[in-house]
Amino acid sequence: MGAWGTGLYSGDFAMDLRGTIAAISRLPFDGDRLAEILCESEPGAAQDSSNEDHTVFWLVAADQFAKRGIDCHRVREMALTIINHGTDSAAAEKLGMKPPDLHKRQRSLAELRGRLVTFAPERAKPRKVLKKLQHFLFEVGDVLIYPTSRGRCINPYFSSLEKMSWWQHDGWGAMVIAERGRAFDFFSWYRPLTIAAARAEPPSIDALLVDKT
Repeated sequence: MGAWGTGLYSGDFAMDLRGTIAAISRLPFDGDRLAEILCESEPGAAQDSSNEDHTVFWLVAADQFAKRGIDCHRVREMALTIINHGTDSAAAEKLGMKPPDLHKRQRSLAELRGRLVTFAPERAKPRKVLKKLQHFLFEVGDVLIYPTSRGRCINPYFSSLEKMSWWQHDGWGAMVIAERGRAFDFFSWYRPLTIAAARAEPPSIDALLVDKT
């Protein structure tokens, strides 16, 4: 039941999917191709109508595509079919949602339906998309040493250390880039291997080479 709520983005799956769509919307592809990529990222929810996240997948996809000016007939029609047939409400009720909450969710879906039926791609703002591949910042084999607080590294989602009230520099971590690649042929990604525990002092390369942890 934790995956459901009255709002479209009440559950973790919906929030994660919104993040995925935010990323792929930067790819220089049309709506149909973006929908294919999204379905490939969550094949169970996209293809299996018995999956508890199936309706959420298509409703969130349709909402995000519309908000971002991405034109995809397939995504809109899937969402409209789910809304018009009451499929989402039936799934939520099966999972235990109570009538008052079902009513609130249906109201949210009615608002979404209104946005979808009036969607006009020609009025949408142009998307900002990647013009070229993201550059690799690290090579395989690169070793990085970084500050830690109680064994944890800096959270990059905070704009400054002042906003990380728990942060107090008390050690050092290290990692080696073991693998790298590009997601969707555009986004750079890395697979690091880290030491098991932070050190009081910055570890040297020689120390890391003989370290068994």
